[in-house]
Amino acid sequence: MSVVIVCLTARNMAFDTDSITVPAAAEVTVQFRNLDDGISHNLSVYRSPDRVDTIFRGEPISGPGIASYTFTAPREPGTYYFQCDMYPDLMYGEFIVEEEGV
Repeated sequence: MSVVIVCLTARNMAFDTDSITVPAAAEVTVQFRNLDDGISHNLSVYRSPDRVDTIFRGEPISGPGIASYTFTAPREPGTYYFQCDMYPDLMYGEFIVEEEGV
């Protein structure tokens, strides 16, 4: 199993990236920095933007703050969805799962 470390920052009500790419079935650790003073953010990953099927939901942290989230990426390659649950219309992106070794 692959182990992947991803750095993600929330600043000015936005993530610093709109896509995260990891290998299938990888153990993913997200080093999450929230730089928005007095505002809570988190990272959640869903199968699609309809947010019905949750892959991972991180606990919100108030800024400025740091959290480490660890979860297993889906086994099936494809394009999934990530967001901040507090501000889903502003902070979201594609969570791309690639075949291992790609």
